[in-house]
Amino acid sequence: MIRQLIHSVSAGTLLAFCGVGFVGCGMVNEDLEPCTVTYNMKFVYDYNMLYADAFPSSGAGVYVWGFDEAGNFVWSGNDTHEALSARDFKMPLEIAPGTYEFVAWCGLTPDGPFNLATYTPTSKEELEVTLSTLNGSDGTQYSDRDLPGLYHGYLEPTKFVSKPTEHVTQDVTMYLMKDTKVVRVMLQHLDGSPIEQRDFSTTITDNNSRLAWNNDVLPGSNFEYRPWFINYGQVVMPDQQSTKTTTSVATLLFELTTSRLMADHEAVLTIHRNWDDRDVVRIPLIDYLLLVKGHYNEDMSDQEYLDRMNEFNIVFFIDKNSNWYTASGILINNWTVVPPQSEGI
Repeated sequence: MIRQLIHSVSAGTLLAFCGVGFVGCGMVNEDLEPCTVTYNMKFVYDYNMLYADAFPSSGAGVYVWGFDEAGNFVWSGNDTHEALSARDFKMPLEIAPGTYEFVAWCGLTPDGPFNLATYTPTSKEELEVTLSTLNGSDGTQYSDRDLPGLYHGYLEPTKFVSKPTEHVTQDVTMYLMKDTKVVRVMLQHLDGSPIEQRDFSTTITDNNSRLAWNNDVLPGSNFEYRPWFINYGQVVMPDQQSTKTTTSVATLLFELTTSRLMADHEAVLTIHRNWDDRDVVRIPLIDYLLLVKGHYNEDMSDQEYLDRMNEFNIVFFIDKNSNWYTASGILINNWTVVPPQSEGI
């Protein structure tokens, strides 16, 4: 009985061992293929107000660089937005087992407004991105382009493993942050009289043209963002007091695109009345944008709010003298903010 049991166990163990040998890899048997490793990287952009992955529809291509534990450059890869639009897209990582960190910049194009310092870095610190600016006739640096979406990602040091007796497939995820922001500034004339496009101009002044490898904004000179789109409109609305009358509201829309907005920067939004060379609005942009943060998530930090929000829509009301009518407040993303009445300019 005991001898039969021992014989049965030994035979079963041998059969199991042989089974592993037939389907495994890297065993002593020379007929088996060597064990392989497959490493892939996925890209996710859910750092937005919807908390949903919007990267497949972003239209941005990707560039990725890998660095070993000593900080040495070891690998780079890139792909177009056509491939990335697939929900199941994964970029193969052609690296040996080990520990690596990765930096990603997405949305760069050869003729685009964002310039990468080098595509062949020796260290991650060299992966600096700079927004190109133009020289105005008065010497002012400015950007007046509709900036394409620029995304940044960083994957902390991660161990990529291998096993002597198994094939290994390891996927990692590169989480992205969108740096470019759209700021729409609209003027509305309270009395319905027309607003001529030549009457006003709008700028945002900041110093955020240089982004480091870790997406920090590097020190730089102040420059202006100018509108890349201006549109005049006339909106006819029913009068709230009577269904038989209508009210005509004249609007002037300015659309600007900026690089990453920082909570600790002193960006200034200015609306200039051109015919008498006077600023009718001059406000600290970041402070005003943060006034409505509580309507979204009070626990969110100021910087997280600025980074998650893609667009900011601001409406100023103009009185019959073409001054900012502060008593009507400001609409910021459809939330009303009434500034202190001493801050008319």
